[in-house]
Amino acid sequence: MGNRVRRLGLAAATGACLLAGAAAAQMAPQAATQGPLRLVPQPIPSPAPSPAVEQPPAPPVPVPPQPFPAATVVRPGQPAANPAPIPQPAASADPAQIHPPTPRPQPTDGVAAVRAFYDALGQADAARANTYVIPEKRGSGAYDIASMNRFYGNMSVPVRLLAAEPIGRNAVRVRYHYVYVNGRNCDGAAEVALAERDGLALIERIKALNDC
Repeated sequence: MGNRVRRLGLAAATGACLLAGAAAAQMAPQAATQGPLRLVPQPIPSPAPSPAVEQPPAPPVPVPPQPFPAATVVRPGQPAANPAPIPQPAASADPAQIHPPTPRPQPTDGVAAVRAFYDALGQADAARANTYVIPEKRGSGAYDIASMNRFYGNMSVPVRLLAAEPIGRNAVRVRYHYVYVNGRNCDGAAEVALAERDGLALIERIKALNDC
């Protein structure tokens, strides 16, 4: 019995070897017809595009702080400060509204008339001095305007009235001083006679009491 088992095992092994050899013989012609092995390159996948990098927004431009006006502190009992007025352009004067200067009122008393007369002579203003003289003598004789301006305008020291005193109702005694351009010095005295015209006291004549 043991020999039978060994013979069956040997037969099985021999059969397996025959089957393996037949399979190998069948594979050999098929491999010869297919030729050598070829290596086919595999496509390399392209890299995925990188996502776009989002740029951060630009920082805002800093704005300098605006100065605030200082608050005005008003203490109890202290008046509030008024804002300074805004200067306005000066309005041009309308020529139609420009009035000539008002003439000086004539003095009604003799002393005032005499003082005004000598004040005009001190300024070499013969035209104004003539307004204190009676109308019938104005601009003629000793009261000629051009002659008076020439004489009293050549003073190194203008005429200055030193005193004016009334003597009676219609006369005034005066003292005056001047220095002429040639150096002649005068301390004069005179009596001034007055006359009334239209309620005004005017000079009628002047009588010198010394050489000047």
